[in-house]
Amino acid sequence: MPSVLPLLLGALLAQAKPTPAPPPMPAGLVYYGNPAAKLTIVSRPLGFDPDGNARWLLVARFLDAQGKPTRIMTGSDLDWLSRDGYVQWQTRLRFGQPAAMLKTHRDGRLRIVVRSNTPKLGSVTMTTDTRNWRGPRVVAEALGPHTIQVGWFPQENVLARLVRIDALGRRAIMSVIAGPSSSYRDTSVEPGARYRYLLYRSDRAPVKTASISTPGAAPATSLSAASGKAMWLFFTVNPLDPLYFKHLDPQAMVNQAVRAGLHYVELRTAYGAYWEITPEAKSTVDAIIDGLAAHGIGTIGWTVPRDTTFEDLQASVRTAYYRTAKGTPLTGLAIDLERGPEFMGGDPQKLNALWIYMQHLREALGPKYLLVSTVEDPYLEHLDLAKYPYRQIAQYSDVLQPMAYWRMMRRTPTTAAQVKVLLRASYEKLIAISGRRLPVSMGGQTTAEGRNGYPPADEIAASLDVSKEVGAIGECFFAWDGTQPYQWDALAAYRW
Repeated sequence: MPSVLPLLLGALLAQAKPTPAPPPMPAGLVYYGNPAAKLTIVSRPLGFDPDGNARWLLVARFLDAQGKPTRIMTGSDLDWLSRDGYVQWQTRLRFGQPAAMLKTHRDGRLRIVVRSNTPKLGSVTMTTDTRNWRGPRVVAEALGPHTIQVGWFPQENVLARLVRIDALGRRAIMSVIAGPSSSYRDTSVEPGARYRYLLYRSDRAPVKTASISTPGAAPATSLSAASGKAMWLFFTVNPLDPLYFKHLDPQAMVNQAVRAGLHYVELRTAYGAYWEITPEAKSTVDAIIDGLAAHGIGTIGWTVPRDTTFEDLQASVRTAYYRTAKGTPLTGLAIDLERGPEFMGGDPQKLNALWIYMQHLREALGPKYLLVSTVEDPYLEHLDLAKYPYRQIAQYSDVLQPMAYWRMMRRTPTTAAQVKVLLRASYEKLIAISGRRLPVSMGGQTTAEGRNGYPPADEIAASLDVSKEVGAIGECFFAWDGTQPYQWDALAAYRW
């Protein structure tokens, strides 16, 4: 999903004039304190995970000219360079400053070079040795009601045999793996059950894991939850960001959604493994979800995966089980499946990561939980199966949601008539290329992404018209914060 950071103006419900341009994020380096004069790195082992990885966290710390700590709030640029494993940069909000995580299957010395490009503060080299780390090296954890994952470190290169022991003491051989291996996903477990595992390897003593309990069955969902008019919504916990959660007015937003006749909202809960509903933001987010539910408007959780790791998948499963303090559940899960360095572009499995993520998620949550796959638009982006795995993704999806942002994808502005042609072609190509006739919820555009500005009201109505005509079950617009008053009026005037 494109990154958009204008101020949410939910209280402007009835104004006829366009919404004023929101203040942008500050340009350049912004400090909380004095300018940085020195880069330091704090690192710590995160131990061993169910993927069979050793994980090493590194967080940047800056000092001013007097040697006192200072914080960079925005504008920095660091490189994290290592040949010893896969390195993924972390969103600043997760650890408070620029950070990265190195994961590897290899046991031994690890080295990483951290280079500060902005501000120009040179490089710092960090080392660690996994042979000196403490903690269990065989780890089992439930991903969902139908999946337990077992990981072992270091990688086994000859033979691994895994035995499952249930609560009654009954044993079953789950797998015998020849050759390099580091993890196994047991997708035959039952919800609300208890298991443990016994791992045999070629040159090591057998290891028995602690007891693992699977969660209860995933909450009930329905395909109807992804139908009708909808809007994407996201927020941040960065006080400098125009979308800072404290700027949100839950009651005004609920009023806006009711007036527009929305059937559901897609609310972002996780970016990669970073859980965005922090304790500080929870009451505000819950007030929005509860307020919408009181008017029959559902909230579908929206996650943005960056990797196929257990930790990343865990954030999506957590979303499926999320409830407000009052007990209001989410009505489904939408997975934002995009390529590129901000999304799944860095995953070692590359293009396959897009569908492997969905496969693991479907296995974990079971066949009945509503999964919406938000996919890149095959027509507007000129994609085929060599560039995007539509058919594999469709196998694990209940709904396909193409990001048909018609103005963003074109060099020149569109007309209402052109919007109808473009979205019809997007729908038809998606159905054809996916190889499975799934329900489709079109992804529409309200924001001024790209060079062509905000779509006018007649284009909003045209997009809804054609979505209905081709047989889509609904249309979800990107995104709440950039939607103008006249666009809200167009949505309110259209019955779906």
